[in-house]
Amino acid sequence: MLETFFGALFLGLVLFGLLTLCYAIMLKVMMPKKKHGYYIVIPARRCDSDVTAAAYSARMKLHLIGDENYGSVIVLDCGMDEAQKLSCLNVCRESNGIFLCDRETFEDMVK
Repeated sequence: MLETFFGALFLGLVLFGLLTLCYAIMLKVMMPKKKHGYYIVIPARRCDSDVTAAAYSARMKLHLIGDENYGSVIVLDCGMDEAQKLSCLNVCRESNGIFLCDRETFEDMVK
């Protein structure tokens, strides 16, 4: 009984390792050879836990694929009040690569 349990656990770990290896190979093959700067834009009407979680998640994905020098995460202000803006600015100060900007500033950046 114990051999069956450890055999199933070993097989599960082997399958998980193969899946991770396939994911890493696909990620490496699909990455462009030339690196260009890009933005991940997260529109936000208010700064709540969903927006901060999305911004941190996007930043962690940039670190995962090794593009932290090329990609930036922008939280786009779509009508926040001053308290929410200050909360988002604190989040942006805590982490490197997450920025808060309004629509006019974003339009100037994209042009």
